[in-house]
Amino acid sequence: MIQTKSRQLTGSIALQAEMAAFKASLATGMEEVKAKIRLITSHSLAGTPTGAVLDDAASASGKMLRPWLLLQCSSFGPLRKERKDRLALLAAMVELTHQASLIHDDIIDEAPYRRGKLSLQKQYGKHAAVYAGDFLMARIYYFEAKEGLNEAAMILSETVEHMCEGEIGQEMCRYREDVTQEEYLRNISGKTAALFRSACRIGASEAGCSEEVVEKLSEFGKTLGIMFQLRDDLIDFLSDSREEGKETHKDFRDGIYTMPVLKAMQEEECRRQLVPLMRKSMQEELTSSEIRQMEETVIRYGGVDATRSQISQMQEKCCRILDGLEQNRSVALMRRLVSYLSI
Repeated sequence: MIQTKSRQLTGSIALQAEMAAFKASLATGMEEVKAKIRLITSHSLAGTPTGAVLDDAASASGKMLRPWLLLQCSSFGPLRKERKDRLALLAAMVELTHQASLIHDDIIDEAPYRRGKLSLQKQYGKHAAVYAGDFLMARIYYFEAKEGLNEAAMILSETVEHMCEGEIGQEMCRYREDVTQEEYLRNISGKTAALFRSACRIGASEAGCSEEVVEKLSEFGKTLGIMFQLRDDLIDFLSDSREEGKETHKDFRDGIYTMPVLKAMQEEECRRQLVPLMRKSMQEELTSSEIRQMEETVIRYGGVDATRSQISQMQEKCCRILDGLEQNRSVALMRRLVSYLSI
């Protein structure tokens, strides 16, 4: 039976209140990180399109999950207070690595929107966006060297490598009717989960945590990152573009087949119905009716429910990892984050 879109994240007043409370907690204690972001993004390019992109990056109002995770993971180490300023700088670097990747992603995708607003490449042009993304990475490398952040520099550099590998892997899978769930998971482990993992690892390591705790928190970050991407892909089947500020099913239109599609296509009849749409999308734009047909087919053959189930498995794994850590305020907050990201 086809499920309706009534099963939304915001399905109850109580859940909406919980979300609002959690979002407020994300902003708590981030002032120092934002100050470091302004420091790293400082420039002499006022009045130029590239300068405008950098100013927008410095004032970006995203959730800042990754720097938040870095700071929460640092709470398990004995050096957190001693290295408070250093940790804020590292958290800013992690966020700006994320920002730079989004800028470059939007250029490659020619995306007109980001978080419900015009993308930076759309506002200021591709050249300015490319220069700004490169500028941000150069500034990150500069401060890593200046402050002697050698271990974090190695982790972040390796992370960017994994992010690139994930994006390249995804590109190699485009329009492939035979793409596997394993390939999809490998790609999102790079392009999305790698930076979550590194944020947790850097925070724990820089705060002086034991290697055991560092590894546990790294695994938590990776699992959370996979869960985050699964959730993002699932939302495409649960929300319309007015709610999410983006074109619905852009991935499918662009030949990128996410977990709901891959799960549903395990059913031969679903595959029979979707493959013609996949082949057509390689040559021309799918109509609204065809996109609606694809969505209904994926839901009918269990793609949405199967992805929900996989998100629940990731949620359970995150909670098991947290159970094995010292129970402090950060654990409570991270549990709330896991709950927030579940569907």
